[in-house]
Amino acid sequence: TPRLVEVSGDGFVPGEDVAVAVIVGHTDATGTGHVSALIDLDTLPDSATHEAILLGRISGTLAMRRLP
Repeated sequence: TPRLVEVSGDGFVPGEDVAVAVIVGHTDATGTGHVSALIDLDTLPDSATHEAILLGRISGTLAMRRLP
């Protein structure tokens, strides 16, 4: 069973492409500018900092969250 954690942030441009880093994928912002991503903690290397970044490719909005 995967161990998933949701990382989310606000202030993104509605519909913009949002990078998810430790780059494990990409997602799109909703019509209100909200974005969330599910990250499988078991796919991260042991040496990872266990932080995730959401970066809006148009707005430049950055949301950084610590992973458990």
